[in-house]
Amino acid sequence: MPVTLITGANRGIGFEHARRYIEQGWEVHATARNPDAATELQALAAEHIGRVHIHSLDVTDHASVEALAAQLQGVAIDLLLNNAGTYGPQGFPDGAVYQSLDNMDYTAWRDMLEINLLAPFKVATAFHDHVAASEMKLHVLMSSGLASIADNISGSYAYRSSKAGLNMLAKGMGEEWDDIITVAMAPGWCNTDLGGPDAPVGTADSVAAQQQLYPTLTSADSGRYLDFNGETVPF
Repeated sequence: MPVTLITGANRGIGFEHARRYIEQGWEVHATARNPDAATELQALAAEHIGRVHIHSLDVTDHASVEALAAQLQGVAIDLLLNNAGTYGPQGFPDGAVYQSLDNMDYTAWRDMLEINLLAPFKVATAFHDHVAASEMKLHVLMSSGLASIADNISGSYAYRSSKAGLNMLAKGMGEEWDDIITVAMAPGWCNTDLGGPDAPVGTADSVAAQQQLYPTLTSADSGRYLDFNGETVPF
């Protein structure tokens, strides 16, 4: 039975990954900052007792990340979905107003850097050995098309910069870690709480495509920045 650990699994892309992997017979370790409020995730766990394990985790709390890694010592994690992220107090498009050249909320920016950049680094390093012990050996950093410097037009400066930094991590880890595969994933502009209701990509469609892609990735892909169809996104 393959095993995945998904951070930020209480909603959006993270929850959809958890739901679909359970349908495919995987064992899912799902983290949420406030599991008691994660009603859909709790219902999934109740329906699949023993195969969905919900863990309380604030990814910015490094001690709790280390504690979870110790708790799961000996568990081989085929797929680490380093997914937890934020666009700030409000999703797009409302959240764009406080991260422009004319109006920057520096507190929100610092939070985004902490959640979108520092936390995934901590999660990756804490769970590297768990992934290396598995058969699939895949680590996915959930990035964004907005992280592409080549495709940058304007706006969303806080979010863009945090995710561009995440891409730097993916590239570096891909170069340094030869025992696991690390990629940065641009899941598309999805209709999640973060992306907003007008986003053109269905969350279910993006996740279905991602899950078809992941088993095809090899060590030659490590360090790449990909979209959910497996196409290279320019850094």
